Amino acid sequence: MNFNYMNWTPENYYFTKLNSDELPELIHFYLVTTQVHYKLDEYSEQDYQMDYESLIGEDRVFFDQSIYYVLRSRKDNGIHASIRITYWDKETCLPIQKLFDIKTEDLLISGIDNFWHIGRFVISGKIIGNRINILKKMLFDAFYGPYSLGSGLIIAECDRKVVNTLRKLEIESYQLGDPIIYFYSETLPIYIRSQWLEAFIQKNTLSQFSNGNDIDIRKFMAMSKDMLLDSKNSLL
Repeated sequence: MNFNYMNWTPENYYFTKLNSDELPELIHFYLVTTQVHYKLDEYSEQDYQMDYESLIGEDRVFFDQSIYYVLRSRKDNGIHASIRITYWDKETCLPIQKLFDIKTEDLLISGIDNFWHIGRFVISGKIIGNRINILKKMLFDAFYGPYSLGSGLIIAECDRKVVNTLRKLEIESYQLGDPIIYFYSETLPIYIRSQWLEAFIQKNTLSQFSNGNDIDIRKFMAMSKDMLLDSKNSLL
Protein backbone atom coordinates (compact mmCIF):
# COMPACT_ATOMS: atom_id res chain seq x y z
CA MET A 1 0.00 0.00 0.00
CA ASN A 2 1.36 3.44 -0.94
CA PHE A 3 0.94 6.34 1.46
CA ASN A 4 1.16 10.02 0.66
CA TYR A 5 3.50 10.94 3.49
CA MET A 6 3.63 14.61 4.47
CA ASN A 7 7.26 14.63 5.69
CA TRP A 8 6.39 17.47 8.05
CA THR A 9 9.16 19.98 8.80
CA PRO A 10 8.89 22.98 11.14
CA GLU A 11 9.49 26.45 9.74
CA ASN A 12 13.00 27.82 10.39
CA TYR A 13 14.30 24.42 11.55
CA TYR A 14 15.37 21.11 10.04
CA PHE A 15 15.73 17.56 11.38
CA THR A 16 19.04 15.76 11.04
CA LYS A 17 21.30 13.24 12.81
CA LEU A 18 24.35 13.78 14.93
CA ASN A 19 27.92 12.87 13.99
CA SER A 20 30.36 11.73 16.67
CA ASP A 21 32.43 14.92 16.41
CA GLU A 22 29.28 16.90 17.26
CA LEU A 23 28.86 15.24 20.66
CA PRO A 24 30.47 18.15 22.56
CA GLU A 25 27.95 20.52 20.97
CA LEU A 26 25.06 18.26 21.95
CA ILE A 27 26.17 17.89 25.58
CA HIS A 28 26.66 21.64 25.87
CA PHE A 29 23.16 22.24 24.49
CA TYR A 30 21.69 19.66 26.86
CA LEU A 31 23.34 21.19 29.93
CA VAL A 32 22.63 24.82 29.05
CA THR A 33 18.99 24.04 28.22
CA THR A 34 18.62 22.20 31.53
CA GLN A 35 20.20 25.12 33.38
CA VAL A 36 17.80 27.60 31.81
CA HIS A 37 14.73 25.39 32.25
CA TYR A 38 15.31 24.85 35.96
CA LYS A 39 16.58 28.41 36.54
CA LEU A 40 19.84 27.20 38.07
CA ASP A 41 21.28 30.60 38.96
CA GLU A 42 24.04 29.04 41.06
CA TYR A 43 25.13 26.56 38.38
CA SER A 44 28.90 27.10 38.48
CA GLU A 45 31.56 26.44 35.88
CA GLN A 46 32.75 23.59 38.09
CA ASP A 47 29.25 22.08 38.14
CA TYR A 48 29.12 22.38 34.36
CA GLN A 49 32.49 20.68 33.87
CA MET A 50 31.60 17.79 36.18
CA ASP A 51 28.26 17.22 34.43
CA TYR A 52 29.84 17.62 31.00
CA GLU A 53 32.54 15.00 31.63
CA SER A 54 29.99 12.57 33.06
CA LEU A 55 27.53 12.87 30.16
CA ILE A 56 29.99 12.90 27.31
CA GLY A 57 31.66 9.83 28.80
CA GLU A 58 28.32 7.99 28.67
CA ASP A 59 27.62 9.07 25.11
CA ARG A 60 31.02 8.06 23.78
CA VAL A 61 30.43 4.55 25.12
CA PHE A 62 27.03 4.24 23.46
CA PHE A 63 27.52 6.28 20.28
CA ASP A 64 28.23 3.45 17.82
CA GLN A 65 25.08 1.60 18.92
CA SER A 66 22.93 4.73 18.80
CA ILE A 67 21.18 7.17 16.53
CA TYR A 68 20.89 10.77 17.69
CA TYR A 69 18.08 12.83 16.20
CA VAL A 70 18.51 16.58 16.45
CA LEU A 71 16.59 19.66 15.38
CA ARG A 72 18.77 22.47 14.06
CA SER A 73 18.08 26.10 13.25
CA ARG A 74 18.25 27.09 9.60
CA LYS A 75 19.60 30.45 10.71
CA ASP A 76 22.72 29.39 12.62
CA ASN A 77 22.60 25.53 12.53
CA GLY A 78 22.45 25.46 16.32
CA ILE A 79 20.81 22.48 18.07
CA HIS A 80 17.35 23.18 19.49
CA ALA A 81 16.09 19.66 20.28
CA SER A 82 17.56 16.20 20.65
CA ILE A 83 16.83 12.57 21.47
CA ARG A 84 18.98 9.43 21.42
CA ILE A 85 17.92 5.82 20.86
CA THR A 86 20.46 3.09 21.62
CA TYR A 87 20.38 -0.60 20.72
CA TRP A 88 21.60 -2.16 23.96
CA ASP A 89 24.04 -5.06 23.88
CA LYS A 90 22.76 -6.31 27.28
CA GLU A 91 26.30 -6.05 28.66
CA THR A 92 27.32 -2.39 28.79
CA CYS A 93 26.12 -0.81 32.03
CA LEU A 94 23.23 1.59 31.42
CA PRO A 95 22.89 4.89 33.32
CA ILE A 96 19.63 3.64 34.83
CA GLN A 97 21.49 0.72 36.42
CA LYS A 98 23.96 3.02 38.16
CA LEU A 99 21.34 5.54 39.26
CA PHE A 100 18.75 3.08 40.56
CA ASP A 101 20.93 0.06 41.39
CA ILE A 102 19.07 -2.11 38.88
CA LYS A 103 20.74 -5.38 37.93
CA THR A 104 21.06 -6.50 34.31
CA GLU A 105 19.04 -9.66 34.96
CA ASP A 106 16.15 -7.51 36.19
CA LEU A 107 15.94 -5.89 32.75
CA LEU A 108 16.29 -9.03 30.63
CA ILE A 109 12.61 -9.93 30.57
CA SER A 110 11.75 -13.35 29.14
CA GLY A 111 10.42 -13.30 25.58
CA ILE A 112 12.10 -10.00 24.67
CA ASP A 113 14.65 -10.08 21.85
CA ASN A 114 15.56 -6.42 21.39
CA PHE A 115 16.60 -4.05 24.17
CA TRP A 116 16.90 -0.28 23.86
CA HIS A 117 17.84 2.75 25.90
CA ILE A 118 16.51 6.24 25.26
CA GLY A 119 18.02 9.49 26.49
CA ARG A 120 19.16 13.06 25.83
CA PHE A 121 15.57 14.05 25.15
CA VAL A 122 15.23 17.83 25.40
CA ILE A 123 13.54 20.64 23.46
CA SER A 124 14.77 24.21 23.80
CA GLY A 125 12.45 26.67 25.49
CA LYS A 126 13.37 29.15 22.76
CA ILE A 127 11.06 27.31 20.37
CA ILE A 128 7.69 29.04 20.63
CA GLY A 129 5.51 27.47 17.92
CA ASN A 130 5.19 23.88 16.72
CA ARG A 131 6.40 22.43 20.04
CA ILE A 132 3.87 19.59 20.08
CA ASN A 133 4.66 18.62 16.48
CA ILE A 134 8.40 18.76 17.16
CA LEU A 135 7.83 16.60 20.24
CA LYS A 136 5.89 14.04 18.21
CA LYS A 137 8.49 13.98 15.43
CA MET A 138 11.40 13.43 17.83
CA LEU A 139 9.57 10.63 19.60
CA PHE A 140 8.37 9.08 16.34
CA ASP A 141 11.90 8.86 14.94
CA ALA A 142 13.29 7.43 18.17
CA PHE A 143 10.47 4.89 18.64
CA TYR A 144 9.97 3.79 15.03
CA GLY A 145 12.90 1.35 15.08
CA PRO A 146 11.98 -0.37 18.36
CA TYR A 147 8.35 -0.63 17.25
CA SER A 148 9.17 -1.98 13.79
CA LEU A 149 11.68 -4.60 14.97
CA GLY A 150 9.17 -5.77 17.57
CA SER A 151 9.69 -7.91 20.67
CA GLY A 152 11.41 -4.96 22.27
CA LEU A 153 11.90 -3.21 25.59
CA ILE A 154 12.82 0.49 25.79
CA ILE A 155 14.55 1.39 29.04
CA ALA A 156 14.90 4.95 30.34
CA GLU A 157 15.51 7.19 33.30
CA CYS A 158 12.76 9.71 32.63
CA ASP A 159 11.50 13.00 34.08
CA ARG A 160 8.04 12.54 35.61
CA LYS A 161 6.61 15.29 33.39
CA VAL A 162 7.88 13.46 30.32
CA VAL A 163 6.27 10.22 31.54
CA ASN A 164 2.97 12.09 31.91
CA THR A 165 3.38 13.57 28.42
CA LEU A 166 3.99 10.10 26.96
CA ARG A 167 0.79 8.88 28.58
CA LYS A 168 -1.14 11.75 26.97
CA LEU A 169 0.30 10.57 23.63
CA GLU A 170 -1.06 7.05 24.37
CA ILE A 171 2.37 5.63 25.26
CA GLU A 172 2.21 3.68 28.49
CA SER A 173 5.22 2.82 30.62
CA TYR A 174 6.07 0.63 33.60
CA GLN A 175 7.85 2.13 36.62
CA LEU A 176 10.74 -0.04 37.83
CA GLY A 177 11.40 1.67 41.14
CA ASP A 178 11.15 4.76 43.30
CA PRO A 179 12.00 8.16 41.79
CA ILE A 180 15.14 10.16 42.57
CA ILE A 181 16.24 13.72 41.86
CA TYR A 182 18.57 13.55 38.87
CA PHE A 183 19.67 16.58 36.87
CA TYR A 184 17.40 18.73 39.00
CA SER A 185 14.14 16.92 38.24
CA GLU A 186 12.12 14.04 39.64
CA THR A 187 13.34 11.10 37.57
CA LEU A 188 11.70 7.68 37.24
CA PRO A 189 13.19 4.37 36.11
CA ILE A 190 10.82 3.05 33.43
CA TYR A 191 10.48 0.69 30.52
CA ILE A 192 8.15 0.69 27.51
CA ARG A 193 7.31 -2.50 25.63
CA SER A 194 7.46 -2.09 21.85
CA GLN A 195 3.82 -3.13 21.42
CA TRP A 196 2.76 -0.26 23.69
CA LEU A 197 3.93 2.11 20.93
CA GLU A 198 1.37 0.91 18.38
CA ALA A 199 -1.29 3.56 18.93
CA PHE A 200 1.26 6.40 18.80
CA ILE A 201 3.09 5.08 15.71
CA GLN A 202 -0.10 4.34 13.77
CA LYS A 203 -1.62 7.72 14.59
CA ASN A 204 1.48 9.68 13.53
CA THR A 205 2.86 7.72 10.57
CA LEU A 206 1.21 9.83 7.86
CA SER A 207 2.56 13.10 9.25
CA GLN A 208 5.92 12.00 10.65
CA PHE A 209 7.31 9.10 8.59
CA SER A 210 10.28 9.67 6.26
CA ASN A 211 12.49 7.38 4.21
CA GLY A 212 15.17 7.88 6.83
CA ASN A 213 13.14 5.77 9.24
CA ASP A 214 13.55 2.70 7.02
CA ILE A 215 17.29 3.40 6.74
CA ASP A 216 17.51 3.48 10.53
CA ILE A 217 15.72 0.14 10.81
CA ARG A 218 18.26 -1.48 8.50
CA LYS A 219 21.08 -0.04 10.64
CA PHE A 220 19.57 -1.48 13.82
CA MET A 221 18.93 -4.85 12.14
CA ALA A 222 22.62 -5.00 11.22
CA MET A 223 23.52 -4.20 14.85
CA SER A 224 21.23 -6.98 16.04
CA LYS A 225 22.86 -9.53 13.74
CA ASP A 226 26.37 -8.45 14.76
CA MET A 227 25.53 -8.68 18.47
CA LEU A 228 23.97 -12.10 18.00
CA LEU A 229 27.07 -13.30 16.13
CA ASP A 230 29.36 -11.91 18.84
CA SER A 231 27.25 -13.68 21.48
CA LYS A 232 27.50 -17.02 19.65
CA ASN A 233 31.25 -16.63 19.17
CA SER A 234 31.76 -15.91 22.86
CA LEU A 235 30.13 -19.25 23.69
CA LEU A 236 32.48 -21.23 21.46
